[in-house]
Amino acid sequence: MENFEKIKNFINIEGKDLEYDSEGFVRFGDVALYFLNEQTQYASYYITGKIHGYPGLGEGLRFSGDKMGYHSIRIHKDDVEEFIKRFKEYKKNIVEKFSQI
Repeated sequence: MENFEKIKNFINIEGKDLEYDSEGFVRFGDVALYFLNEQTQYASYYITGKIHGYPGLGEGLRFSGDKMGYHSIRIHKDDVEEFIKRFKEYKKNIVEKFSQI
């Protein structure tokens, strides 16, 4: 079987195919780039909220890798859409808050 390529698994979210590993995790960097319009480093701040000024949007969601080593972060395929939803809702609330000033 070494002559065959490994079978790759993909999940399609909003028209983008995200490859996931055998445990069901996708690269968080792909999520940051395709859906959050953020660099991985800055998008990762929203996971735990441990950086001042960034809310913890990842509570209750499944992540793997070192959250401080942002290139290794992965998010479970079944939690991607929820994280995107939380992020967009947070950004929407910020815009609304500042538009009232």
